[in-house]
Amino acid sequence: MTCERQRNTTKQETPPRRVAARLQTLASPHFRLLTHCVMATKFSLWFNICVWLAVSLCICFASSQRHRSVNGTSRIRRETCEDGAYDYEKRSCCKCPIGQQVTQHCTNQSDTKCEICESGTYNSVPNDLKTCQPCTSCAQANANLEVEEECTAGRDTKCRCKKDHFCTTESCTICHPCKKCGIGGVKEACTTNSDAVCNENGGAIAGIIILVLFIAGAIVGIIWITRSKQKKEDEKSKETLIHLLPDVDIDPHLPDIARELGWRDARNLALRTGINAATIDTYEMEYRNDAEERTLQLLLKWVEKEGKQASKKLIENLVDMKQKKKAEQIRDILLKRSSPSNNPASNC
Repeated sequence: MTCERQRNTTKQETPPRRVAARLQTLASPHFRLLTHCVMATKFSLWFNICVWLAVSLCICFASSQRHRSVNGTSRIRRETCEDGAYDYEKRSCCKCPIGQQVTQHCTNQSDTKCEICESGTYNSVPNDLKTCQPCTSCAQANANLEVEEECTAGRDTKCRCKKDHFCTTESCTICHPCKKCGIGGVKEACTTNSDAVCNENGGAIAGIIILVLFIAGAIVGIIWITRSKQKKEDEKSKETLIHLLPDVDIDPHLPDIARELGWRDARNLALRTGINAATIDTYEMEYRNDAEERTLQLLLKWVEKEGKQASKKLIENLVDMKQKKKAEQIRDILLKRSSPSNNPASNC
């Protein structure tokens, strides 16, 4: 029995026991009792240390969650208010943020309760109000206002003047119509916060405008007179050319006339006198590589349409087309070919 006690004594003097004894000297009485109980077991040193650390952490956490007593009531320390505070029944309560209103003031157990402003109302600053402000209307009668920015829970409606209206104050309730300048013109345009400024020397500007209108009228009159004169000259030229031109058969002269006239003028002549574009395009496609031949064929078609008066109508249309020189050359061709010396019948 003595040997057994000696062996137990020898086991208790192992390094774990020495470590536990050192921990006992540092811990509270409760921890000493706990350590004594743990050492009475046969668990390893590491298990004993882990249990001791776990219990220490639990006690520290519990101590950090102790409540502070205020007026006999347990209450958690209040954090700093982000939007400021207000006093209510000897308590400091947090204000509601922008765009919200108070629904319940703070108590010893809870902070201020807030809710967002309803549609059509707003609060633009942190507040302790139980109501939100009504939004401003821009549709007031004869105010000449319109909405620039819609009302939100945190901002009132922003109004502005309608077009061609102004207001001289920062917060407008009524906008006034811009001044309309007369013939003198605008010196400074109307803006949202200032009226238009008109030129004082309106007479000089009016004189300039009248002068410009007079010059423009004179130019138009000169153009009209020139055209009228040219038209009279063209009529006189037509009469002169046709008067000297006897009734001749134009068919024998068409090759020379086609050579003198050219395809472009022949085309314009045909369109001017009622031959449709499809017919003209047919000749152009058929005689693509021979401009003189397609001109001749188009003239034959045109002579067939105009009949006996083709020679005189040809001269008249060329003068109207401002082709007086070609009209004279074609007249000379017709006169030359129709002279008695070139007429076989007269020789007989």
